[in-house]
Amino acid sequence: NYPQVQIIGEETSDDSYELTDEPTFTIDPIDGTTNFVHGLPLTCVLIAFLLDGRPVVGVTYAPILDEMFFAIHGRGAFMQSHYSQSIGNSYSDNNEKKPQQIFCSPTTQLSQALISMTAGNGRNEESIERFQTVQKAILQQIVRHIRDVGSCGITMAYVACGKLDAALEEGSWSDNTGPKLWDLAAGKLLVQEAGGETRDITHRAFRVKELDLKQRSLFVASTRELTDELLDTIYSTPSATRVKLQSMLANTDEDGTAAAVVCD
Repeated sequence: NYPQVQIIGEETSDDSYELTDEPTFTIDPIDGTTNFVHGLPLTCVLIAFLLDGRPVVGVTYAPILDEMFFAIHGRGAFMQSHYSQSIGNSYSDNNEKKPQQIFCSPTTQLSQALISMTAGNGRNEESIERFQTVQKAILQQIVRHIRDVGSCGITMAYVACGKLDAALEEGSWSDNTGPKLWDLAAGKLLVQEAGGETRDITHRAFRVKELDLKQRSLFVASTRELTDELLDTIYSTPSATRVKLQSMLANTDEDGTAAAVVCD
């Protein structure tokens, strides 16, 4: 009935998928597959609807945790759950399962930040070096702590509701690592509607460029001040390593892009 509507999903698309301006659904039935296989509850279903290449509706549902996050463009981001739990800095007794509006963390300093930093699937020397270089630089700035959630969708949802202060993950088309369109679309809208925006941090000059959903990404999610501190930390790595890191990420057509999600 709707031949103009496109569907792009992890189980139905290969690496040659194309995002157009046509109405498009993106679907990932199991995000956090490794967590699921090992019995960890941090796994979710991701669904987003895009118009003109931009997400206008996004849903992230973690069935084992019974946490559902959803956002509509221009109408805010929300969370529903049967259970009483902490949402950011507040505590809710939500036995009636009413949606509650969520917002990004107000944390502005790296020393107070809880960050999710994911190593991804890259196991070659260059991938390991990229991850270790950035992780070392952040640890040397006395970050409060680093976690690896293991699910791109839950990571971005937890940034949107303030459970995490920032998140990083990298990848590239050349070695087929990092999140794809269906991993990022719903989460990008959640963070934006929770008071956030996205940034491309491939190069210092691109610090205000929006995340391109068509590319594999290194992204961060935090307040604007915290993001600036994180970017300064990344770019303060030894010059030779930094140049190598930037050169590997700079070609967005072949090697992917690096991006940041931030909260105002």
